[in-house]
Amino acid sequence: MESVALYSFQATESDELAFNKGDTLKILNMEDDQNWYKAELRGAEGFIPKNYIRVKPHPWYSGRISRQLAEEILMKRNHLGAFLIRESESSPGEFSISVACFAQAQFDFSAQDPSQLSFRRGDIIEILERPDPHWWRGQSCGRVGFFPRSYVQPVHL
Repeated sequence: MESVALYSFQATESDELAFNKGDTLKILNMEDDQNWYKAELRGAEGFIPKNYIRVKPHPWYSGRISRQLAEEILMKRNHLGAFLIRESESSPGEFSISVACFAQAQFDFSAQDPSQLSFRRGDIIEILERPDPHWWRGQSCGRVGFFPRSYVQPVHL
């Protein structure tokens, strides 16, 4: 995560990082203190006051959101290769990547009930959930439903 210095800052403690207005700083940790971030500038690390910088926005960075919300956002982006970075729920101060997962149908599958997803051999299916080792939930052609895992092969698009 990058930020731009809005003002110059002179370090007064050994664990602080001095910088000049306009410097681009790499944010390393936003979790240790509500008013200070850990950052890096030209190989040096230290704490910086968060009100002295502006975090550069990135469309792929979503901050502190749950894995479930990340998956919902990725479903709405609806394009191959969609991903986002978020703050880790299990490891504070770390980041997690959420990536849209896809599979290709190896066989035709006809749904037996409304909760299932029909598809033809060769169709690309976005994997939404893997609630069971034998049945996955996915989306294809605007339809959502469960399908047998054994009918598809994961693909990296």
